[in-house]
Order: sequence, then structure tokens, then C-alpha cells
Amino acid sequence: MSIFFTADDFGMQRDINNAIQHAHESGILHGAALMMAQSATNEAISMARDIPSLQMGWHLHLNDSIPSTRQQWPWGASPARAGVTISFSRHSRQLMRDEIMRQWELYQATGLPCHFINSHHHLHAHPTVFATLKEIVGSDFTGWIRQGNVRFFRPAFRLLNPARVVDVLFQRERRLSPWRSSDTLWGLDRLFTMKSDEVGTAIATLPEGLHEFIFHPRTLSCPDTRCLLELKTLLSR
Repeated sequence: MSIFFTADDFGMQRDINNAIQHAHESGILHGAALMMAQSATNEAISMARDIPSLQMGWHLHLNDSIPSTRQQWPWGASPARAGVTISFSRHSRQLMRDEIMRQWELYQATGLPCHFINSHHHLHAHPTVFATLKEIVGSDFTGWIRQGNVRFFRPAFRLLNPARVVDVLFQRERRLSPWRSSDTLWGLDRLFTMKSDEVGTAIATLPEGLHEFIFHPRTLSCPDTRCLLELKTLLSR
């Protein structure tokens, strides 16, 4: 069984970079998803080169961020608005394609390995975005991609949580994808509030396979950073 603790948004802000480094060096964080063309991206790239034990992935972003090909997103910060606009506007689909291509080029130019791919606000679950992503990255990509199989820490959220949309959107893509995906995905019902006891309990029930847990370290003392530090002790027992 392989457990992978992933931090999103590496490169978005300096505080986030520092929190991710701390969660890896003092906690149990395994990997970080790098955002290109953000205010702290260059610093994150330097950190990644200095810490080769932190496995790197690419964090595609199409909203609530700084684009790499223009000054701002026409749909603003909302992932729902971005998804609807991409679905119905040819111009927006071209913008999306340009961004995916440019961000992938920027990531490759860093020389860092790419162990996995995911996206900001999970927009790669959008069928049109995912089809474009597959075309640009190519079937020879040997890493894995975040593709649904969502699990919940809180049973009451199984019917009500928007994370269920991710599984619905990705059902067909999982069957047709040339890439490996994690067998379960945890944390979409605990964004920014991960708890070490819940993670430990979940891990104890998992079968063989690749199981991803998503974290969002924001500061050195935020809930997700604390959780990763606590898990280092909890899982070493």
C-alpha cells in the first residue's frame, strides 16, 4: 500500500512555500503541486531543487490565480463560472488551451521531475479541460493524475458534498485515461481543516493501492501544517 500526502498551491505565496517546506522537513508531507507564473513560483522552484526528497507535481490553474498568458482571467476566481464559460465559449476554450500549453512548457523548463498532475479548484475534472490536458501532456506521461475516487471523512457529506461532482465528471475519464490515478482521494470534505486522527483512522482501513490525501498548508501553524506534523508522530508508532 502506498500513502501519498500532497500539498497544493506551491508557488502561490511565500507563506505557503514556507509552510510546505516546514511540513515536509518537520512533518510527513511527501509531495507538492507547483503552480507556474505565480508571485512565489521562482522561490518554490529554488526550494524544490534544494529539497529533492519533496516529490514535485504540476498544479494546473485556470482560475483564482495569475494567468501565464494574460493579465487576468475573464471569468474571475469562480471555478464554476470558469467551467461553464469553457463549455460554451470557443474563445474561452482557446484561452484554456493556451494556458495549459504555456504552463506545461514552463513546468518542463524548470527541469524538475513531474510525479503527478492535478489542478487548482479541481478544474481538470472538467471533461473539456481534461481532454485538452491529455492531448498536450501526452500518453507517455509516466506519473499519476488526481482522478476522483473521492472518499469522505464525514459520512454525512457523502450525499451533499460538492466533491461528488468530481467523481461524476471523472467516471468516463477514468475508464479512458492513459494515465494512472490514485485508488482513493481524501480531503475534499476537509479543505484547510485536515485532522490527524481522522487521517490515521482512514489509513487503517485502506486496501492495497495508491491513496492520496490532499493538504493546503498556509502558514507554519495552520491546521493542515499542524496535521502533517502530528501525523509524523502518529504513523511512526
